[in-house]
Amino acid sequence: MISFILLALCVLFSALASIFLKMGVASLVQPLSFLSLISNYKVWLGGTFYAVAFFGYIYVLRMLPLSLAQPVITAGGTAVTTVVAVLLFKEQLLLSNWFGLVLIVVGIGFLFLGRS
Repeated sequence: MISFILLALCVLFSALASIFLKMGVASLVQPLSFLSLISNYKVWLGGTFYAVAFFGYIYVLRMLPLSLAQPVITAGGTAVTTVVAVLLFKEQLLLSNWFGLVLIVVGIGFLFLGRS
């Protein structure tokens, strides 16, 4: 059970990383440069969340098969990030995009079938 909780946290931290990186670069008023990135706390938060997700992933790989862990973290992070992008950043999705998102979630469900 703890492995699935850690897997869900990896998905969450991966999504948070992308969200904070987006917020960080969106808040830049000057041209994109190394200095503007390293002085932006949102970019740092995004990097920190990626690091936390990475170390969580290492622990997940000790408990779950790679064939479950990697697809769930990747697809789950994509699904969570997409929904947050629509809600927080007001990004638009086509009906076909929503259908694809549903397929991702259903696909994650199928990966869990028969696993305990």
